[in-house]
Amino acid sequence: MSNVKKAPNAYSVRIAGRDYTITSADSPEHVRRAAVYADRRISETSSGGFMNRENAAVIAALTLADELLSSQDDNTRLRRELMLAKQELQQLKNAK
Repeated sequence: MSNVKKAPNAYSVRIAGRDYTITSADSPEHVRRAAVYADRRISETSSGGFMNRENAAVIAALTLADELLSSQDDNTRLRRELMLAKQELQQLKNAK
């Protein structure tokens, strides 16, 4: 099997009122969704109007990191549960 990686493409996105060029091997839709999500998080963080853009971006980054780590923990837990369920199923099959 070949381990061919897709060449990165440059995408223009707008986050927190600024335009950025992002280089990614991901699909245009994936990059757009990520940019929209980041923009929304920064907007939510700064919605009180008392925070500058840099602080809002840092708080949004921390929020996103927390979401990522929680999702990774959930993924690990679910994989462990799936592995245990497969083992139990195999034991039931072998007992017959």
